[in-house]
Amino acid sequence: MTRTDTVERKFEKDFAFLLCDSDFNRLHAAFMLAATALAMNRSVIIFATGPGVLALCRQSATLWEKEDRQLAMQGVATLDTLRDALLSMDARLLVCETGLRRAGKTEADLIEEAEVIGMPTFLDLSAGYKLVTF
Repeated sequence: MTRTDTVERKFEKDFAFLLCDSDFNRLHAAFMLAATALAMNRSVIIFATGPGVLALCRQSATLWEKEDRQLAMQGVATLDTLRDALLSMDARLLVCETGLRRAGKTEADLIEEAEVIGMPTFLDLSAGYKLVTF
């Protein structure tokens, strides 16, 4: 394949990141990739379900305080900093209605910008997006 072939090749430009886990490293990687995609003028949807819902809760900073403090000391963006960056760059933050219940949370626990939807709505909104699961 030549360089021209690579440039002319069609690819999915926009991303839907599915957060299924509350593992700090997976969430951080998801938020880093999402922020990078947004900085490259790509649309991003974050869809949190199950334990991944915790990343979009108001009190999430207390869950990963130790990890965030370590990143900050290393000069790396924290999870909260990345989430704020996603919001400032117009990422759409969605939470699965069923996943919210699975996590034992309510809509009141979420950050204001998060929108609770069902899976069928997520599939409609993300049609044509590259789906990446964390």
